[in-house]
Amino acid sequence: MAMINTVLISTSWIKSLVGRSDDESESNDVLSAVDTRMGFDGSLEGAEVIGRSPQSYVEAGESVSSYVGKQVTHKLSEYGLEEIEPEEWYSLAIPLAMLYDMRDEYGGVRMRNMGQNVPEHVEFPPELTEVENALHAIDRAYQQNHRGDEIGFYEFEMDGSSEGIMTCETPYPCEFDKGLIMGVAEKFTDNHVDVEEIGEQCREDDDQRCTYRVEWI
Repeated sequence: MAMINTVLISTSWIKSLVGRSDDESESNDVLSAVDTRMGFDGSLEGAEVIGRSPQSYVEAGESVSSYVGKQVTHKLSEYGLEEIEPEEWYSLAIPLAMLYDMRDEYGGVRMRNMGQNVPEHVEFPPELTEVENALHAIDRAYQQNHRGDEIGFYEFEMDGSSEGIMTCETPYPCEFDKGLIMGVAEKFTDNHVDVEEIGEQCREDDDQRCTYRVEWI
């Protein structure tokens, strides 16, 4: 779990707190940087994420490589988030803009690796011991760590003794979600985990959702 850090807020973020119109423009720029790239058509206006989530993205990047971790931190800072207090709430558009930048600059494989490492840096309830329950719990954790009218959801249904279907209707990059699903499943099984995108929709093609078949055999 991330250590609690002091919050340092950039000049642009401070101006938003006091209602400066020029920062409203900067905030809109961040939203625009995400809205045109996520496929998912929910509104991010007013959507927020609790600090422990973007903190886990920094740590997941560091797990991939020290360079990736530094890039994640640098890009969050560029969008106005310099350090993170785990229990504070921040604009969801900021970490999303960082993730889409990372995807565009370093590719889908790197983004999937980041998502796959996230479960190693978060705490799971002790009662979660099975893959099925853990995959169901992704949505519960998502709703607890995000807030807003149109933040979307994760929906998992079993489709056999050791496989199921996960529907992701969120603003996150689809490769990040794919890695996250794989990382959660791997945390609760010693078996090989395979996550394959199925269906005709994909947010990378500006559709509303992505659907994955998850197998642990």
